[in-house]
Amino acid sequence: MKRLIITAVGAAALFVSCGGGSKGITVWIPGDEVEYGFYFDALASFQGMLEAEGREFDYVIEQQPWGDYWVKLPLEINNGRGPDLFLTHWAYDENLRGVTRELELSGADKGRFEMVDLYPGAKGEPVYVPTTFVSKVMFVNRALAPNFDVDAADTWEGLRDELAKLVPGSGGPDALAEGVVPFQWSFHMLYDLRYDAGLTFTDREGGFRIDDTGFDYLAGLDEAGISRFIEGSDPSNELNNATAAVIYGEPWMEFWAADAVKGSLEAFPVPGSATTRALELSFGINKNVDDERFALLNEFVRFMLMDERVNAGIVQGSSGSPNLKGLRVSYSPGSAGAANLASDHARLFIPSAAFEDVISNMLEDWEGLGGSKGLDEVLEDARRAAEGVDMSAPAGMEDRFR
Repeated sequence: MKRLIITAVGAAALFVSCGGGSKGITVWIPGDEVEYGFYFDALASFQGMLEAEGREFDYVIEQQPWGDYWVKLPLEINNGRGPDLFLTHWAYDENLRGVTRELELSGADKGRFEMVDLYPGAKGEPVYVPTTFVSKVMFVNRALAPNFDVDAADTWEGLRDELAKLVPGSGGPDALAEGVVPFQWSFHMLYDLRYDAGLTFTDREGGFRIDDTGFDYLAGLDEAGISRFIEGSDPSNELNNATAAVIYGEPWMEFWAADAVKGSLEAFPVPGSATTRALELSFGINKNVDDERFALLNEFVRFMLMDERVNAGIVQGSSGSPNLKGLRVSYSPGSAGAANLASDHARLFIPSAAFEDVISNMLEDWEGLGGSKGLDEVLEDARRAAEGVDMSAPAGMEDRFR
């Protein structure tokens, strides 16, 4: 018998299996059941499987604020506390690798994944195996831009030309109302522009390199009143406030959109010949757990990664494409998931959070986007800041297959 208890502040969900002799597991997730319902389902499915075998599995899911999670988690574990099992994200790998116990997966298990060797621990075994690949996608709000041609926007030049038709006050039949910007984008778009030019941010030895590639395109959009740089915003605001007709974003932003907006959204792949593809979410195991508890947690992670029904639910819940070889998922046309799967030109990019800070700060400081520094100064500052960023480690790989 199970019962679900929600705390008064909604901070945690507690599942209790009645009966003695069971082992309680604490799980941390930086979100709630709406955002990460697919992981709640995975734990419930694992519990059901064990109960069918006459075994018991009790677990507590503690929902942590996203902003605190990535700092609080390693501190708690290093202090001998923290959860037994926790959600991981590739962007915070450098924070989590040292507090995560390596998994025990068979060679056959590891052979079922595309990228199982990207996250090795001290013994060379993976500390976690991400479930999904997620590419950047574009959203057009049809309520604002009913005639925007996604087919004509399959190159960066084509996107610029289509967006130019939407500029408020331009006098064209498709011009947007004042106060609505044609396009909002994040710093990741600079990666795409650089890749589209056949360049990367690092050399084969992991050294940082950058020039002004892509800046002329961004400056042209800004000067023409076509775009707005949206660093540091709540992603849901970009969709729900209807202040932009086209948005460069993450597939999961579709889930954040209000119901009134969802019916107006159409997703399509990022234009050009290349975009970024990140490895997304998985679970890690606290380095301090005892062997008995580790065996159970390792069994859960293996179940989550290998069970096709559970894995498909996770992938679809992330609007991603699977890391598990042979797993096929389907999405509705025009959905973020369909746009993600259509990004066959996406290339693996696993930057460290420190590297992303360098790129983001560079754009925020650039006078071409309203900052206070010229381009030469911005590029020099970025090169200097990047000297302390290790891009050769697994946490900072840029297209390891190029």
